[in-house]
Parts: sequence; structure tokens; C-alpha cells
Amino acid sequence: MKTLSSMPPSLCEAQKQARNCGLDIPKLQALLKEIEPLSEKYKIIFYLAATGLYSADDLAEKFNHSSGKNLNADFNKNLGAELKLSLDLDDSDRLGITSLRRILFKKGYLLDINDDESVRVLRTRYAENSQLEQSFTVRQN
Repeated sequence: MKTLSSMPPSLCEAQKQARNCGLDIPKLQALLKEIEPLSEKYKIIFYLAATGLYSADDLAEKFNHSSGKNLNADFNKNLGAELKLSLDLDDSDRLGITSLRRILFKKGYLLDINDDESVRVLRTRYAENSQLEQSFTVRQN
């Protein structure tokens, strides 16, 4: 019997995990819509692979594949070629489970978390930390 952790998550859970890893879910949904029809299983694998948290072997275990090598081949056959076209990649570019997150990052599918508010807060914290450091150094002397 499978353990709960080795069971594949639902599509909703996979999307939530991808969102928590900084991926832009509406953009990814639009990308997947371009390559329809696609089974729910491969959509889940896509989102989990996009998180960068799982190796091909981890995903193979979750989806009861014989090995990560076989899952990589299936991923490339069912998703890779279509994604290469949709993402406008060269034939020489590799697109697999382990390279998916890097390619999505390069193509702008991760949320931009460097908004003006974050930058302002970081600058303020840097100034505060500098003042704390100076006062600490003075106290030690």
C-alpha cells in the first residue's frame, strides 16, 4: 500500500505548491491551454516539476512509474516537444523535468517579487541594521 506522502497530489494541490514556489499560475494555465489536450496526470507532473522541488525519481515514485528515466522519457514525449514550441525554444535546448523551472524562470513565468514596496522595506532594514551594528561596535569598545 502506498504511503500518503508518495501519493500524487490533486491538480489544485500541485498548483498551490507551484504558487508557493513563486510561479505565476494564470500564465502557466494559459501555457498548458496552448498544448491541450493534456491529461490531468501530466498537468500535475508539470506543476510539480516546475516547483524544482522534485527529481524525476521522486515524481516517478509518486506516479507509480518504473523509474525516473522512464518518466523523463514520457514527460518529453507528452509535454516536452509541445512546450518547446510554445516557449519558443531552439531544438538544441533541453526541456525535461529537471530543467523546466530554469526555463520557466528565463521565460518570465515566475512572479516578480521585487516590487517597489519590498525594495523600500529592504533599504530601510539595511539602514536599521547598519545603525544597530554601529551601536554594538561602540558598546564592545
